[in-house]
Amino acid sequence: MKGLLALILVPLLVTTAASAAPGETNVADCDQTAGGPAPNWRSASDVAGPLGILDNTLQHASRTHNGQFVAKMPLVVEGRETVTLRVPPGLRSRVFLYYGRIIGRDGQPTTSFTESGGYSATEFRPCDRGTSAWPGGMRVKGAAPVHLTVTVEGRPGSIPLRLGRPRVPATKSV
Repeated sequence: MKGLLALILVPLLVTTAASAAPGETNVADCDQTAGGPAPNWRSASDVAGPLGILDNTLQHASRTHNGQFVAKMPLVVEGRETVTLRVPPGLRSRVFLYYGRIIGRDGQPTTSFTESGGYSATEFRPCDRGTSAWPGGMRVKGAAPVHLTVTVEGRPGSIPLRLGRPRVPATKSV
C-alpha cells in the first residue's frame, strides 16, 4: 500500500513544485472567481474581446523596494469559452501574471506576488453564469509599456490588450 501511495504522491508533488516555475501557464478555474462584476464593467475596463481588466491600475501600481511595480488588477471574462491571457515572448522577462492558484517558490499556494515567480500565461475557465471575475494582478520590471494577448477557445488568432506603462513616481529636485 505504501508503494502505491508513493507512486500517486510523488508525481503530484513534482507537478505542484514544477508549476511554481515562472513562465509557465497557470489555470484560473470557476472556483477561484470573486463573483460577478458590475453590469457596466466594459466601460471601466481595458477590453480585448470577452476579457477585460477592471480599472486598469497599472498606471497606479505600487513600486516595490527593488524598483519593480505591482498592481492588483481584477479580470473579467464574458461567456463560457476558455480564454487565455498571455505575455508575449519579448516581455516574459519583465511581465508576470498572478491569477488563479498561485504557487510560491516553496511549492505551496500563496497570495503574495513576492513569494511567487508569476506566470507568462493564465487560462481562464469561466463559470456557467455568463460573466466571471477573478482577483489577481501583475508584477512588472521597468516602466516600458505593457501589452498582452488574448486568445479565445475556438476562435482563430489573438487579440491585443494594451495596458500602457506603469507610472514612475515623480522625483523631487533638491
